[in-house]
Amino acid sequence: MLNSDDIRKKTIELSCKTGAGHLAPSLSCVEILTVLFRDFLTYNKNNPKDESRDRFILSKGHGAYAYYIILNQLGLLPKEELDKFYNGATIKGCLTQNLDYMIEASTGSLGHGLPIAVGMAQAFKMQGTNKKVVCMVGDGEMQEGSNFEALALAVRFKLDNLLLIVDANGLQAMDKVKNVGLDNDKLSKVLNAYTNNFSRIDGHDENILKTTMDKFFNFKNDSLSIIVCDTIKGKGIELFENSIAHHFRCPTQDGYILGCGDE
Repeated sequence: MLNSDDIRKKTIELSCKTGAGHLAPSLSCVEILTVLFRDFLTYNKNNPKDESRDRFILSKGHGAYAYYIILNQLGLLPKEELDKFYNGATIKGCLTQNLDYMIEASTGSLGHGLPIAVGMAQAFKMQGTNKKVVCMVGDGEMQEGSNFEALALAVRFKLDNLLLIVDANGLQAMDKVKNVGLDNDKLSKVLNAYTNNFSRIDGHDENILKTTMDKFFNFKNDSLSIIVCDTIKGKGIELFENSIAHHFRCPTQDGYILGCGDE
């Protein structure tokens, strides 16, 4: 069974062992991903292309390391890919579509994932299926106009099979979100206007995550659902937490050892 503490540890180790940056944005969404894949999403471990599967789009594709760890623990991503990460693996620092690994879309160019998710959700509605689509974006990414164009379509098409999760860690690549665009209080008010199914919660509390996601997966809704998850960028490494300087940085650059197997 997926365990968020173990996933966070292995995510840190992946960065340390390979020298990969973009660790901090990968650590803020560990609990969100754990609850999604452990408790809710429908998929077939033996057939990642099973057409009955739900679709998960990680639009903040630069923060994919915990996602890779989870895919590996589910048996969908070979260990060799993790061992060769940043050194010949097919998986990259930003997500590259690979349906053999149940990576549904290439993302990292921000503002792409939600439009893709809206298209998928509308297709499933037209097909009359019960498949769900979940898209996770970053709060900085919500400055992209393409996301609000996608939200307008989601409202128009009444996409009750679509869940948007905002990893609201308050930071983007080079600054605080509030210094560049809407702070998360204002962003939440804007997003609340798009749906009757809006929640803002602690993104590191698995019990609250599970209770809130259950409303989307197991109850009938009349429109899309949106969850803003307040999180800590770099959670698990004190030096990285809420640090602008560590958006793209490997812990070993700061002399970090814990979790690298070097103690």
